[in-house]
Amino acid sequence: MNVPGSPVSPAAPAAPADALVEEIRRQAAAQRQAILEAAEREAAEIRARARDKARRQLRRALEELRAAGRQRVRALRAELETEARRRASGHALDSLAAAWPMLEAALARRWQDPKARRRWLEAQLALARARLPAASWLLRHPAEWGEPDRDALDALLAARGVSGAGLRADPGLAIGLVVEADGARLDSAPQALLADRATIEAELLAAVRTAERPGRGDG
Repeated sequence: MNVPGSPVSPAAPAAPADALVEEIRRQAAAQRQAILEAAEREAAEIRARARDKARRQLRRALEELRAAGRQRVRALRAELETEARRRASGHALDSLAAAWPMLEAALARRWQDPKARRRWLEAQLALARARLPAASWLLRHPAEWGEPDRDALDALLAARGVSGAGLRADPGLAIGLVVEADGARLDSAPQALLADRATIEAELLAAVRTAERPGRGDG
């Protein structure tokens, strides 16, 4: 019952206001969750992109390292091969320097040995008979030769079918024989035999390498 003159307080229902506040809270919570989920998805994508980028960078770095390693290996191999060739060249030069006087000495020893000298002369006369006409031969021999040496040479010429050959002592000839016929000459003096130094050195090197080959002579 209202007392006359007293203020009137309208009745404001509480339920709708509470519901509105609850709805606002619910929507705010939903929005926060949506924002969190979106942020998580974005963070996951960023992490995935970062991992992909890191993997690509790692692969690129590894490829660069491998390429650099291969390049270093090639450079080292080239250096080793160059050094090996340098040492082999030095060894070859040393071998040739030692072999050349030995070769000259070996020729001198063969000439001084009667049997070896006879084979030497037989081989030269056989070559001369094949390359030169059988007439008008002039043979220059060492000046120190005596009559037996000249007789032995005459016998070798006769065995080859060469007659009327002239013999002449050559003071400048100590080793070997020079056969001349119709302007051609076949010379077996050491300076003539060793004239083609490049070819002889190549043959000497081949012989040295064959002798040094592992396993040669085994068994």
